[in-house]
Amino acid sequence: MKSYELPKETWENAAENVRAVAPAIANWILKNSPQGEKDAEDFMTDMQLAYAAMMYVAEFARDKCRIVPIAEK
Repeated sequence: MKSYELPKETWENAAENVRAVAPAIANWILKNSPQGEKDAEDFMTDMQLAYAAMMYVAEFARDKCRIVPIAEK
């Protein structure tokens, strides 16, 4: 299977989707985790990092971050 590059817009859309859904998930974590506030803050930090990384890839590294399909068994 060949790897392929995603267009800039796909990376940007994925980043925006992460940013849009992260607060709702953090709120769920806040209410359901034994260490609610800490876990929710840690999750939001991770999501901010994921957002920044995807936006960086969109702008500067699309050719370095290729998608490799996984064969179905």
